Amino acid sequence: MNSNVQKVQRSRFIEVATGIGIPMLFFMFRFTAAAAFLVFVFLCIFLRNRSRPTLQVAFALFVAAILIPVDVYIPGWHGPLRNSEHSGSRFVRVLYGLGAHRLDGGEFISGGCIVGLHDTRWRLVWD
Repeated sequence: MNSNVQKVQRSRFIEVATGIGIPMLFFMFRFTAAAAFLVFVFLCIFLRNRSRPTLQVAFALFVAAILIPVDVYIPGWHGPLRNSEHSGSRFVRVLYGLGAHRLDGGEFISGGCIVGLHDTRWRLVWD
């Protein structure tokens, strides 16, 4: 008879995902990614049985929200919306650079002078 007791190895997915997610969110902040990361954190806290596939899907949605260059426009937080003639929801191009504007006179969001690591190119505007 074997007297050695085998230790059950616990998954380190939550620790690794959190260790990757927080710096990614810090350097490439997006509201959609922050919402997806909060969903991931709440699932980590409130799932009693630690359903691994559910947590993996939630983290994959967070990574997708980081990689897709689309975010939600929040007035006062993001740059000003210029040449707006529409109402309702639509995607608006974000332009970066001092004095940047569209040559055709269409609407755009002034993103500022400095471009981050992986800044958004489009924002969902709802007015």
